[in-house]
Amino acid sequence: MSQNITFEESKSPEFRAIYTTGVFGGIRPDDAYMILFLDRVQTISSNDGNQTMNKINREAQAEIHMSPAQFKRIALWMQNHVKQYEQDFGTIAMEPKAKEVQSSGESGSHAK
Repeated sequence: MSQNITFEESKSPEFRAIYTTGVFGGIRPDDAYMILFLDRVQTISSNDGNQTMNKINREAQAEIHMSPAQFKRIALWMQNHVKQYEQDFGTIAMEPKAKEVQSSGESGSHAK
């Protein structure tokens, strides 16, 4: 018996677009997760008008959970897009790696 199943796309009322400067997370036997963050540079101004970086606020934007299999599918999907981009436009330059700070109590790796 054959069924015709249609695929329909929709957006959740909570859908939003975000910009991220990095991600950390990990994978366990029954769960994988990513926390997307945005680094916000905070500066202070001196009396002579010069600004110096005071601190960086690492603001968590979203936490995403999925199965380990889906985690792997997303990683492969991203790798394929990077490969195609670099074939079309050349190597993507990586920013110098700053010392990465891990939030207290969080385990996993950071990527920036």
